[in-house]
Amino acid sequence: MTDPAFIIAFVLVFLFSIYLGFTVGTYAGERAATSREYWVYNLIAFVACIVATAVLTLIPLLCSAPLGFLAGCLTGLKMGFGESSGPWKKFDRFFNVNKGHRARAARGSGEATRRARHKGKAAPDMISVAQESDAGQGASQGSGHAARKGTRKKR
Repeated sequence: MTDPAFIIAFVLVFLFSIYLGFTVGTYAGERAATSREYWVYNLIAFVACIVATAVLTLIPLLCSAPLGFLAGCLTGLKMGFGESSGPWKKFDRFFNVNKGHRARAARGSGEATRRARHKGKAAPDMISVAQESDAGQGASQGSGHAARKGTRKKR
């Protein structure tokens, strides 16, 4: 077990299992439409890791595979789900990352977007498209007159 070839193979198996777990987790995260489904997929990943660890304990080279698969799967699930939920909200806020995921969770638009994606429809519009009145438009907007020249600030 201290042979350099064994250590290199052990690390390579670990890295490949992270990649494989991320691929599977991303696929499963994209399929989850609700937070409940997301957490069910997380639970399935944990149970699969426990079972795989029990089976692969007899093969020393593959002992790192279940842990790498679990790490990749949990990360892939979060990225595929596309929204901060549960303890991920706290981590994202603390490290100031995944601002799009946090914004989607705050707006509550993630579930509607995921459901539309599953049905093959466009995501729902979350912006207002109401017409503005002509009274609020400036000189260069809608009145037909050109804006005065020389009004732009110079650096």
